[in-house]
Amino acid sequence: MDRQAIASKSELEHILLDEGAEPKALPLSLLEHITSSFSADKEIGDGGFARVYKGVLDNGTVAVKKLFGTVDLDEKKFSEEVRCLMKAKHKNIVRFLGYCSDTQGEMVDCEGKLVLADVRKRLLCFEYLPKGSLDKQITGRMTWHIFSQASIYLLFSDQGLKYLKYQTNFLFSRFVDASCGLEWSKRYQIISGICDGLYYLHQNHIVHLDLKPANILLHDNMMPKIADFGLSRCFDEKQSQTITSNMLGTIGYLAPEFYARRQITFKLDIYSLGMVIIEILTGEKGYADIDNVLERWRSRLDKSQEDKQLVQVRVCTEIAIECTDFNPAKRPDAHHIIDRLGATRNADEFATETEANSSSSVPKLAAVSPGPTICPENAMDNELKKSTEELFSMTDQIQCFSSMPDDSSNVQLDTGIRETTSDVEEALIIGRTEEKQKIVATLSESITPEVTILPIYGFGGIGKTTLAQLVFNDSQFAGYSRVWVYVSQNFDLNKIGNSIISQLSEESHVTEKQMIHNHLRKLLAGKKILIVLDDVWEKNPDTLKSLKAMLRLGADSMVKIIVTTRDEAIAREICHTVEPYKLETLTDKFCWKILKQKTAFKNRVDKKQLKHIGREIATKCGGVALAAQSLGYTLNGKTSDEWESVRDNYIWTVPTPEDPSSKNHEVQASLLLSYHHMPECLKMCFSYCAIFPKGHNIVKCDLIHQWIALGFIEPSTIFDTMQLGEKYVTQLLGMSFLQYSKTPSVSFYIIRLLLLFNLTYVNSHSLHIL
Repeated sequence: MDRQAIASKSELEHILLDEGAEPKALPLSLLEHITSSFSADKEIGDGGFARVYKGVLDNGTVAVKKLFGTVDLDEKKFSEEVRCLMKAKHKNIVRFLGYCSDTQGEMVDCEGKLVLADVRKRLLCFEYLPKGSLDKQITGRMTWHIFSQASIYLLFSDQGLKYLKYQTNFLFSRFVDASCGLEWSKRYQIISGICDGLYYLHQNHIVHLDLKPANILLHDNMMPKIADFGLSRCFDEKQSQTITSNMLGTIGYLAPEFYARRQITFKLDIYSLGMVIIEILTGEKGYADIDNVLERWRSRLDKSQEDKQLVQVRVCTEIAIECTDFNPAKRPDAHHIIDRLGATRNADEFATETEANSSSSVPKLAAVSPGPTICPENAMDNELKKSTEELFSMTDQIQCFSSMPDDSSNVQLDTGIRETTSDVEEALIIGRTEEKQKIVATLSESITPEVTILPIYGFGGIGKTTLAQLVFNDSQFAGYSRVWVYVSQNFDLNKIGNSIISQLSEESHVTEKQMIHNHLRKLLAGKKILIVLDDVWEKNPDTLKSLKAMLRLGADSMVKIIVTTRDEAIAREICHTVEPYKLETLTDKFCWKILKQKTAFKNRVDKKQLKHIGREIATKCGGVALAAQSLGYTLNGKTSDEWESVRDNYIWTVPTPEDPSSKNHEVQASLLLSYHHMPECLKMCFSYCAIFPKGHNIVKCDLIHQWIALGFIEPSTIFDTMQLGEKYVTQLLGMSFLQYSKTPSVSFYIIRLLLLFNLTYVNSHSLHIL
């Protein structure tokens, strides 16, 4: 360290000990030193704006948040952020210790040449809380449920006993106390602390904008501290404040009015607070019955304080309900919430009054849903709703589901749902011939030596992977060695390097970075190679620069690289010598062709009657192949009335977390309509798939056996349960709800877009389609 860093280190250690000390500007060299140059082993988390590292001092530990270079934050905005953080000094707010805004000269890639450029580095330093975040502490029941299933499946080899035990544990777990885990006094302490912290922020004109359990950290004594002000804004609420279109938040915690008006008010945080309290009370998101909350807690409370604690449970539940009212004007402010909680802390006489006033008039928590509410059509819908709520809530907590042994399973929650391959049946692809020819020509005509990188970008479901598959298999590259790498959100340079090595040689599992580079240098040298990097999410310019450097290792080589991504900024960051290719939507004509293909339209006797309806449905698909494919399969064999029902359904106009005018809206609407038209038993089977973690390789026969064991499939007079299970799998594949993996005869993956759709609508919004 230089002298400035040494002096600043002593100053930071003093700030860490003295809670009254003011945050200071910190040199980049110090933050690099205490995080071992931001090494991977010091990384403790990341989000949409930054990556967080553990910084080690002589007298303690700090958390260093390194903002991504892609964050749209000029010096004025960064100063505003620091000003907000410096204002926030409260026992229930994570302590802000210091900041860094430093410019360094770095060699960067500019139009194929390395040039020296000034690169701004921005970092924030906070106290480190080893207990972690609240979401890890309030999920007892769901974790037990998954553990019981995994244990049973692995421990019992006899099929009959296995399925009997499996079903018994599943049914029993439905009655396990939802509030297991932290005792009530701790949960009440956490709720009170969060409310105190939020009240303090609002008093200081700070709106958090992303309040959720993952952004609430816990001290050793379980004191909650609100963290992550990456979205926070300081303002006077009397002023009109409009959120920019790229504002991030978390679906399920953002208030419904945000989607309609995108305006900042303190009531946005109040809604999020209500959703957080619901999770603390129940371990679940959007729990629907206050009476069950009370009953589940009654058996677990300290008998000597049961009356007072039951009142606290009831009052906290009532507060949660009021906070999540659809009408922002009816939500209480933080001061009112603090007063109500304060009245329950010691006043035992409050119990009698509260019970009398609220026993017959407490509303149901179903009103928290931030969109139109679906009314169940029958008893099966009620059961399905309960099951899907339970199953989807598990998805957020489980780190690994091992009930189906598969070495390819990925236990990381942020990896891609669907692994892609280079395989494609070109004869079935409609509407992408012209785009394929353009990309093939661009790659072939490039006169740049060594490496050509062509990014393809566009929103999810538009067909980027399909287009890359078409180019990959084109005869123009017959003389090339070809490599297909599925990247996903879990970006790992070593994994990418290993994948390339294993496809170009018999080597695999090279662990050392230098060894990976040595292998690539030999394998790429003097070769003609086509590489596809599919589904790239990584935004960090430094990481992308390292990726490009790794791909340029081969001397005298001719390497053509296609990168697919949803993000234009990533496409422009990674492009090397050619302009990124924006994949546009299909025409309505092509969507109609896809619909006709999937509905077996030419074999229908009522073609003339359906033609006009079908064209209108094709228009509603918004030019997205995935939407047309899903609806086409769903409409196969349906009556003209059912076609009209799909065409005229109001779901096409229901706002989504995305801009309703965006093409993602059409994709989600089409998938939701397909879901609605499923038989009830198929809905149950598909809902069950949500328990698998992202990236898990689902083995088909094992999944069908589990459906049978859980009673989701009952034999018919024609088919036995196994045959019906096969039919269900085929239907889900046809509707694009599931996607084949590399070995279609054995396993498949749940696609990312669909899981998002289900978590957003089936679970959180429970839309009713008439």
